[in-house]
Order: sequence, then C-alpha cells, then structure tokens
Amino acid sequence: MSVHPPLSPTPAAPAPVTVAPEKTDPKDVRSFPSTIGGFVYLGVLTAAIVGLGLVGFGHWRVGIIVLAAGLGAASLGRAVLRSKDAGMLAVRNRWFDVVLLALTAGALWILAVTVPGE
Repeated sequence: MSVHPPLSPTPAAPAPVTVAPEKTDPKDVRSFPSTIGGFVYLGVLTAAIVGLGLVGFGHWRVGIIVLAAGLGAASLGRAVLRSKDAGMLAVRNRWFDVVLLALTAGALWILAVTVPGE
C-alpha cells in the first residue's frame, strides 16, 4: 500500500473548482488619477517629455531647465502632500524623496546655467 496520495483525481478527491472572474461595470473603471499627487506626477511627466523633446531638437539649455523645473515641482509636491495623497510621487521616505528631487533639480539647473556655449 502506498503512503503518497494519488496523482490523478479520484471520485473520493474531486477536481478543484475554478471560479469565473467577476465582470466589472465600465462605469467602475477609473481612467484618471485617484490622488492629487497623481495629477502632480502627470505634470512632472509632461515637463520631462517636453524637456527631453527640446533637448532632442537642439535646445539643450532650455530643455534641461524645463527638466529641472519639473523635478522641482515634484519635490515641492512631495513635501506638501501627505503620503496617502502623494500617489506615485511617494517612493521612499518623504524627506528622502524631497531632498533627492531638490538636489537633482538644483544640479540640473546649475548645469544648464553654467556650461559655456551657445
């Protein structure tokens, strides 16, 4: 007599029951950010796309300044909003995020202003 259970289902052991997924009502599907931080994040993302587009078209100084402004706005938004409302801006500890974003924005701004050329 074997100690191991049988590999195939037997009449004593019915097959597992699969549950059909619930149908969601189209009115219940969210197509917009659920937090204020989500809107701030979309603004920062827009600034990044515009800034990178400007850099790609040869206006690197203005593009870097736009990137720095977007990161500065993200830093300000993360500092002002609670973690619950910050949405995708909240990655780590609040003040770590604020300092890291502000330092990166400052470094980009200094880079754009001090590099000689044009």
